[in-house]
Amino acid sequence: MRYILLSLCVCAAFVACSKKSKEVVYNQPATFWYDGIFKNIRLGNLETADSFFSSLQSEHINSPLLPEAMLALGQAHLSNEEYILADFYFKEYLKRYGNASNIDYISFLRLKSHLFAFKNSSKDQQFMTDSIILIQDFIEKYPNSRYLPLVRDMEVRFVLGQNELNKSIANVYRKNKYKDAEQMYMDRIDTDLEKATNPKPSKIPWYLVILSW
Repeated sequence: MRYILLSLCVCAAFVACSKKSKEVVYNQPATFWYDGIFKNIRLGNLETADSFFSSLQSEHINSPLLPEAMLALGQAHLSNEEYILADFYFKEYLKRYGNASNIDYISFLRLKSHLFAFKNSSKDQQFMTDSIILIQDFIEKYPNSRYLPLVRDMEVRFVLGQNELNKSIANVYRKNKYKDAEQMYMDRIDTDLEKATNPKPSKIPWYLVILSW
């Protein structure tokens, strides 16, 4: 009997603690949310870290802790291969806190998120086009940036990827005997870059070749 009562007390305490842990937390100082962001980044709980950031900016919109938290979350999502979220944080950082001393660095981080996402978006025409536009915009705006050689390398990679995509699309139209459409995509290929780099076709697993258009 004593054992049963003890078990019931333990269960009751556990339920009470569980309910307490699920209570909505709000109206906290900025340092509470800031510390929570970095704690959850270290633990790999990025979804919780994002939630803490939302609370930080909602409750403390002018907090000087926001820029560092935003940048840390962008880098954490980049390291975790969550490139869309990384791009979101870098883009927002540029809008709010970009200045002459950091704008080329944050823009470079944003381009890195696009480059790493490249393998997952190699057949997305809009993604390729948008990425090349961002790269060319960087080259035009920051000709003296220390990151310029790396960005130029990104440009080559993306243009070659776009060339390969255009070849694939042209090939589809060739198979279906749409000569005008085929020629349109062939004309989009940067032949000078192709000759200069002599790229090798991307390796595609056999099971994807079967499904590939």
